[in-house]
Amino acid sequence: MKQAVNADERVSAQRAPGSPTRVIRSHRIAELMASDIRRRILERELLEDHTLPPEIELMAQYGVSRPTLREALCLLEAEKLIVVRRGGKGGAVIQRPSLGGAVRQFGFLLNYRGVTLGDVHRARTIIEPPALASLALTVTPEQVADLKQQLCDAATAIGDEHRHRLLLCAIREQMVDMTGAITTTMIMRLLQQVIDHQTTGFPADRNGKLQALSQKAHERMLDLVATGNVAVAETYWRDHLSQVRQHFGQRNASQLIAGEA
Repeated sequence: MKQAVNADERVSAQRAPGSPTRVIRSHRIAELMASDIRRRILERELLEDHTLPPEIELMAQYGVSRPTLREALCLLEAEKLIVVRRGGKGGAVIQRPSLGGAVRQFGFLLNYRGVTLGDVHRARTIIEPPALASLALTVTPEQVADLKQQLCDAATAIGDEHRHRLLLCAIREQMVDMTGAITTTMIMRLLQQVIDHQTTGFPADRNGKLQALSQKAHERMLDLVATGNVAVAETYWRDHLSQVRQHFGQRNASQLIAGEA
């Protein structure tokens, strides 16, 4: 990587200052450097919460100028892979990849396409029932016991609408994780975060009635999964999601996805 960057620096240095080609080369060098650091983060060579070496060391390691280094760091910061902290004890702190940036970009795309909240709910209805029900094929008594304990913990959060929703979302994601369908889990989380953003401002479930109904639905779903009946479990969860969609009403279902999801 260092040799490739140095070669690009030499080519760039031969260009007249301020020329378009020089700008393109400079961007390319920054992209190459960012790509190398990104790879090291994703391969866990560079660990979360650790700090990248000081600027002077990175400049020497990659053979780049300070402006090129800072451009590379800006690219990584935009991807939420690092956070640049200022001050004497500052530096570029590594972050674990998250869905935050993807949710934002996905929201922009849905808004551009004129997608409604009802359409996002429909996608959830297509994806979640078979994904959750498939656990019935492989679930173990130990997994059932663990999930039941988590549902008991979630029940104690009824009354705290936000916390209760997060706990139930985590349980659904874990159920799909248990099947090995990690990509499906990520898609479910993406859709749920878009929905959560859009439903901000809806009437709160102050008496906990809707939370209690959701809690019972999750408990019933786990019971069906534990019996090993995939078809019944899938049908049950699809019917449950249809009821959830009806709760939001036609007005909210026709609401366009906002561009800041």
